[in-house]
Amino acid sequence: MESLYSSIHYWLVDHPNISQFEWKQGHNFGSSLLFLTLSVSIYLSFTLLSLRFSTLLPSISTTTMRPITAAHSLILCLLSIIMVIGCTLSILHQMPPNDWTWVVCFPANHTLTRGPVFFWIYFCYLSKILEFIDTLLIILSSSRSRRLSFLHIYHHAIVTVLAYVGLQASQSQLGLAVIINSSIHVLMYAYYFLSAIGKRPWWKKLVTNCQIVQFMFGFLCSAIMLYYHFTSEFGCTGVGSWCFGFAFNASLLVLFLDFHSKNYTNNIKKELDKDK
Repeated sequence: MESLYSSIHYWLVDHPNISQFEWKQGHNFGSSLLFLTLSVSIYLSFTLLSLRFSTLLPSISTTTMRPITAAHSLILCLLSIIMVIGCTLSILHQMPPNDWTWVVCFPANHTLTRGPVFFWIYFCYLSKILEFIDTLLIILSSSRSRRLSFLHIYHHAIVTVLAYVGLQASQSQLGLAVIINSSIHVLMYAYYFLSAIGKRPWWKKLVTNCQIVQFMFGFLCSAIMLYYHFTSEFGCTGVGSWCFGFAFNASLLVLFLDFHSKNYTNNIKKELDKDK
């Protein structure tokens, strides 16, 4: 068991490409502002044009789409598991001894965007671009008009920008955010994978509930971060980018609560009305 842990720790924390990672704008793959702008612009343009001219697009049959969706979902589920483990081990490895405040507050006086924690934040940023394929699969499916919502498009576009801005600013809490977000994505993509192969997992509603709890927990962590920022000598890094993230998460919470109400609360009311 100890040898297994050592092997996992080496490949996810101690490997030179991870332990010696350093974010440099314009040097790492996908780290230029041009790359981010083009990626998000192409994603939004293609998606909006697909909605505008949906009748001109071919739709792929469910039989053909299922194995493609299953493969895509399985890949992202496995990547999410790796991010959870890798970022957790990296935080435990990189944070100062017995200083758990580092998890929510990177000290502004000596924090550089380097080391294993920032590698996994960078890895998460790249995974958000890979997740654009989620939208492509919906566009090519026969049920695109029902499944492609404003929440879906807004979330995929802005979270990519948020990850980039957070990396550029060495934003506090990002490591913790990667762990929480990736944990939820394990559940979400496992659900998509099982659905694509003909199973119907019971935890669809749980995924939405976890996403809502994620935002609420994020607000709590933000309050703790702000406390340390204003009471410590040097403060925390990335407070400016945090403001952008806070506004985005607040908007997502509203949208997810609305989604929950429309898809679960209203359905329960309809079922109760039927039984009367």
